[in-house]
Amino acid sequence: MDRGTATKIGVIGALYFSQGIPNGFFRHTVPVVFRDSGVSLEQIALFYPALYTPWMLKFIWTILVDRFHSEKQGKYRSWIIPLQLVTAGVMGGLALWQLGDSIGMFVLGVLLINVFSSMQDVSTDGHAISLLQHGERGWGNAIQVGTFWLGYVVGGGLILMLIGTLGWSNLLFAMAVIYILATIPIALSRAGRPSTPANFPPMNKSLGGIVEFMRQPKVLRIFALIAAFRLLEGFIRAILPTMLKDWGMGFEEIGFLLGIAAPISALAGAIVAGGLANRLGRLKSLLIFGGLQALSAIGYLTLTAKGIAPSIQFILPVIVVDHFISGMTTVALFSIMMDWSRKTHGGTDYTCMDCVGVFAMMFGAGLSYWLAAEGGYGLSFGVALPLIGLSVFAVWRLYSIIQQAEPWRSLSQAETTTA
Repeated sequence: MDRGTATKIGVIGALYFSQGIPNGFFRHTVPVVFRDSGVSLEQIALFYPALYTPWMLKFIWTILVDRFHSEKQGKYRSWIIPLQLVTAGVMGGLALWQLGDSIGMFVLGVLLINVFSSMQDVSTDGHAISLLQHGERGWGNAIQVGTFWLGYVVGGGLILMLIGTLGWSNLLFAMAVIYILATIPIALSRAGRPSTPANFPPMNKSLGGIVEFMRQPKVLRIFALIAAFRLLEGFIRAILPTMLKDWGMGFEEIGFLLGIAAPISALAGAIVAGGLANRLGRLKSLLIFGGLQALSAIGYLTLTAKGIAPSIQFILPVIVVDHFISGMTTVALFSIMMDWSRKTHGGTDYTCMDCVGVFAMMFGAGLSYWLAAEGGYGLSFGVALPLIGLSVFAVWRLYSIIQQAEPWRSLSQAETTTA
């Protein structure tokens, strides 16, 4: 690897590392803090999905990034650097809030972090695509995945494990400092020549690409398939932090289970699925990996059936197996989404589908929290079993219908005509 490639990968690794921090923070730390602050499950059912709204609006951020930027500083660089610094500032401000204080300031801080980090996500993806040459993307993607999960562990695992030792304020200030340090590589890098990669077209083409994508005859079925698959991710796994908290576990144990063991297992599952997906084919991967989620629901249902809080040695293997399966299902679905992204509007199409998936995931999370509030955690996992069956059946039917018409063949012809 030459020096130029190493420099690019260093910049991208720092950005994806910082991108993983707020993701882990929101997925695991925020629900535990809510529960520790006395927020009811019914309130979390409303708060949690609402706070994730900025990630459902990423298609809007793509338009803003395309329209408002500095060519001198670099299209994506001119967004990333301010967003990194502002996000660090919000984290520093949130450090002034203490566990037990009014939850309103915490909610506002989390919402702002989600707004800025979701915009950073769009800008970072665009910067990575424009920065890396074709031959550099193998290393680039490997670093992207690895550093993202490392940041996820920091934001969702280490912060919980160290709260008792270092305190909330010190940890949030440390996160803010890490965010600033992760900005240094891109701040020192040269802006380079202005470029407009195919996956991130100019504003008018980006908006037109969204409209054109939404007009495709099979797009609603595609959205339905993605929603059916992603709903389960939120339904099964979003309630885990509060469930463990209600079982009497401390921050350290929850941080280890969900912030360390879970993401490592998910990464392992993704690697295994990456090797199996092409052998099995797209549909079989969706059906097999999606169906395996029944093992996750049964595992959690077994834990809740005892009527007493299980010990960590019983919880750990269930967490590991569940998140291994989660990593596999994610690879299967994201491969399909890439297949259905047009070459000339890849970033726009993928972002639109991802927004639908995030919406479904948060809807599932809210529904799961509501069921847990009404009938306990066992009810949520009991309802998950038939939902998994319905999801697999819906995926099978929708995929077959979508592929029969080969919707992207006519679309590609249209793109060639209008290019």
